[in-house]
Amino acid sequence: MQKKKTALSIPMMLITILLACSTGYPGVTPEILLGARGIASMNLDYTAAGGEETVSDFSDTSLLVGFRQKLYSNYRGALVIGFQFPDEGSRLEPILFHQVFLRVEDRSNIFKIGRTRVRSAMIEFPTLRDDDAIDFTDILNPFSSGEDTEDNQYGNIVEATRIFGQRYRLSAYGEHLRNENEASTKDFGFNALGISFQYRVPESQRWNREVLNQIGISLNTALTDRPGYSGLDKSLKSITFSTVLNIRPDPVHFWDLRHQSIFNMGFSETKAVTDYADLTRARSFSTFTSIRYLYRKLERPAVQAALSYGYKTFPDLTNSSSQHRLIANGFYRLGANFDAGLQVGYLKNTGDLKAFAGEHETEVQFALIYSIEQLWNSQFDDRESLLNLEHGYIP
Repeated sequence: MQKKKTALSIPMMLITILLACSTGYPGVTPEILLGARGIASMNLDYTAAGGEETVSDFSDTSLLVGFRQKLYSNYRGALVIGFQFPDEGSRLEPILFHQVFLRVEDRSNIFKIGRTRVRSAMIEFPTLRDDDAIDFTDILNPFSSGEDTEDNQYGNIVEATRIFGQRYRLSAYGEHLRNENEASTKDFGFNALGISFQYRVPESQRWNREVLNQIGISLNTALTDRPGYSGLDKSLKSITFSTVLNIRPDPVHFWDLRHQSIFNMGFSETKAVTDYADLTRARSFSTFTSIRYLYRKLERPAVQAALSYGYKTFPDLTNSSSQHRLIANGFYRLGANFDAGLQVGYLKNTGDLKAFAGEHETEVQFALIYSIEQLWNSQFDDRESLLNLEHGYIP
């Protein structure tokens, strides 16, 4: 109990510091940002075994505090500290500090070091939470046991990004993914490396009726152990391709298509999936596609509806295996930054996945979502919102 009290007191300290700093003068004290998102849902789960469960779920509710300061050049520095509540039943602490990093940037360069979202996915999809289809949308952490989805999403990272012509982004990064191997708990060196290249239309030009909004590719390598191999042959390599198309870039009735494919090259000797380690190391190909309709009233989102489908296959397994995921949802704006949502998801497994994760599962979620962002001592044009660090169910 004492450990939980200590953890809960840390957010109160952050809020106290924020309030104390907000009375300063622009140009002397840093620019201060506060962002928060609350998600609460009632979940109904139906499995092949006939089980049914109702849960009051507030996971992924988060609070972030950011500070930005002009440096002695064209650069600016930033500090972001954020925490969220992990998944229901997680083995992690009651509060997870998922964002703790420093960033130095100018118009064309970004350097980041600390703890944040790892580059396991390239784009966001219109799902209630970012782990609703994590087996299809993210490169899975091969060092994890699979019991906590946060293992696939957050880690320590060093990243450098170069922006060309405001639309092209080249990023190189090294990561430390959570490793549950007890012999390696004191080793915080790089265990994953990657590089990505993206074309992305700036947000200010989103409504200029361009069909191609974003396209990119990334190469990722997890520095795993593979008995009998050395060098890069023992590492686990993945290729990710993503694109976002504005099917109808109308400011009022907006349609877009989002797609991402992940090819996990895997290990040829993995011929069956009996545990999570096999799942991450087997050769696989996964796709996830969403079509989204957004109705904007008075230049603000009012109604969103989306339909998403994911497919994952394991071509090298002796027993033909695949996964299918279907998600349909809708969100309605009740008031400023306050939304109500309904999401229905269906998962079907075949082959080895059927024995490993169950034959099928249906989940219905009724949710309320509230988002807020506040700024003090405004000094900069805002390239990216603080809440962009969080999953955008209305991307």
